Amino acid sequence: MTPMHCRDDQQTNSRRAAPVLALALITACAHAAEPVQPLPLKRGFYVASDTPCAQASNATLLLLRRNGIGGARDFCEFLRIEPVDATRFRVTESCADFQGGDSETLTVVYHIPNDTRFESTRDDGWRHSARFCAQSTLPPDWRDNDIRDLIE
Repeated sequence: MTPMHCRDDQQTNSRRAAPVLALALITACAHAAEPVQPLPLKRGFYVASDTPCAQASNATLLLLRRNGIGGARDFCEFLRIEPVDATRFRVTESCADFQGGDSETLTVVYHIPNDTRFESTRDDGWRHSARFCAQSTLPPDWRDNDIRDLIE
């Protein structure tokens, strides 16, 4: 994705996308770089494991793209993905906080038992577990957004 393409997509999509998508798009374009091998996960929306898909919110929803993952508060670009074993991957991420915080580089281990679930654990012990939710099962704010250009 070239910087010019990002600017065009950013201006077009930020007007029509739900807040989580507009922010993810803006930050992802700002950090466009060489692609890394993707995680073995289905791209699209992931919801916190303890939240039903139909009850997803900005606080529980993430959008997994080829080059990173993000939600309403931040976007983390995948800089490097290294397999640890058959189901775990060590990922170096550059994360930008939309709340005005600084960007930081983190190492996160993703445990991926199948292509629709993951648990991520950061070096500081923070954990997050999520599962894939088909877009048609999400609340209206996310159900009708065209995310093809973000996930393909």
